[in-house]
Amino acid sequence: MLYAVIATLSMSGLSAMQPISLPCRSAECSDDTNEKRAPRVNFFVNALYWQAREEGLDYVIKNSNGGTFINTNGSVERVKFDWKGGFRVGLGYCSGGCPIGFNAYYTRFLTSGCECIKTTFPVTLFPVWSNPNTSIVTEQEAQTTVCLSLNAADAQLSTVFNPNSCVNIMPVLGLRYTRINQRFTINSNGGQSTGPTAFVLDDAICMQNNFWGVGPKVGINTTWGGWHGLSIFGTMDFALLYGRFDITQKETISFSDDVPATTFLDITCNRFHVTRPNFGLILGLQWQSGLCNERFAIRLSAGWEHQYFFGQNQLMRFSDDVNPGVNTAVQGDLSIQGLTVAVSVSF
Repeated sequence: MLYAVIATLSMSGLSAMQPISLPCRSAECSDDTNEKRAPRVNFFVNALYWQAREEGLDYVIKNSNGGTFINTNGSVERVKFDWKGGFRVGLGYCSGGCPIGFNAYYTRFLTSGCECIKTTFPVTLFPVWSNPNTSIVTEQEAQTTVCLSLNAADAQLSTVFNPNSCVNIMPVLGLRYTRINQRFTINSNGGQSTGPTAFVLDDAICMQNNFWGVGPKVGINTTWGGWHGLSIFGTMDFALLYGRFDITQKETISFSDDVPATTFLDITCNRFHVTRPNFGLILGLQWQSGLCNERFAIRLSAGWEHQYFFGQNQLMRFSDDVNPGVNTAVQGDLSIQGLTVAVSVSF
């Protein structure tokens, strides 16, 4: 019998990315036959088309009327991730003696985004991430790039309950490992630095926000109804991932008039361990072939998936040129959502 399992990407580690797979048949199925059921193996491949969203990716503030204050139609400019494809692939096994299955799968998703803004006087740009010691008043041009890579490996146990002929319920217990690497760069020019008192040719800010974590996850997967093999499925998943953040931030400015380039910020060691919760949800439609006692089955599924990573953006904003260590952590959440399409076969 076919069943949907969704991968935990939240993502989480990705605690809600659930692969759509084919698990064991339920105990109800085994009551319909006296024959001993043989072990079953399933293979599943998911195609992903997702977009990421994250707090704390603003890079400049635009002021429509110049000056040293943001007081005329000020607007915050942010970089957005592009829609990108990814994949999820895995294997499952169900013993013949009881309706308990095991699935293991791997998920990979890469995305990026870039933005550029140019202005002419009286419109000006105010830097957001520049260290206060740079003393940059305004800028005329800025461009930014953000990159994200998500890798997750899951192993989980599941079983199936049938409260009635139209509903299947699958509780899930598992373990997830997740690695999320991010790179956020900003290049701007046109500003006047009152520090070296020179024109800014290039203000290069490079930040990396990397995380890995491992921990337990729990979830529940359901399928509802069926008309000629068509049904609705839904899954919720939650995980607690204990892991490590590795944060680096650097800012170097090149000046005109033969003024030497100056590094105003260079943090190479900001590492700490912490537990991060992850949540995920998917809803969709699926079509399956085969009956309860058949030895081969295939399922086609399509759903909208959400993955949520709490407190994923740990970059620091420095705010005081008298006390250089004063900073505020962004603490922004990361969400990933989009279309998940799956093909599963069981034999």
